[in-house]
Amino acid sequence: MTQVKNVTYSNFVNEYLDDMINVAVGRFGENYIDRKKILDHVNCDNEMCTLALDENGNVLGYCLFFEDNMNSAEKDFKIPKQELISVTGSDSSICHTKSMALRKDCEKMGLGYNLFNRTLDKAQKIGYKAAWCPAWKRGSYVPVENVLLKSGFTFFKTVHRIWENDKNYTCVECNGPCKCDAALYYKILN
Repeated sequence: MTQVKNVTYSNFVNEYLDDMINVAVGRFGENYIDRKKILDHVNCDNEMCTLALDENGNVLGYCLFFEDNMNSAEKDFKIPKQELISVTGSDSSICHTKSMALRKDCEKMGLGYNLFNRTLDKAQKIGYKAAWCPAWKRGSYVPVENVLLKSGFTFFKTVHRIWENDKNYTCVECNGPCKCDAALYYKILN
């Protein structure tokens, strides 16, 4: 494990885009997220992205949320819209936690929790009523589960093969189109 000193947290900055993608590729696989997807979600009024940088300006990790409407969430999460609404009590737009990734040598240092909660604070300040997170399951292990539970999220259900329709994504776990399941969590924000 790398010893990191003087970590700073930043909003999204274009100069770190390639480094964000490199962290994502290393942790999730090719084409999990690309430049266009990131830019679509950060070049907007409701930008919810946080970067962790070391003292030399190297990206240690990132967290990205985006706005989602219930029709899109129904497709993304493979859960009927009415079921999602019954949990959150509203059909207003939600905050969708798209991705959080740390360099492998930066795990277990509290960076993930700090990144996630700084981004969650942005979502709350914008005024989202609910946040949903499809958390990747690696077998029976959910890497981000401790961060979610410490942040007040509640487990909702497991969704099988949630990313299988993304034919361009080459999952690091499956070595091809993703057959992984997701543990779906949520938090009521207001």
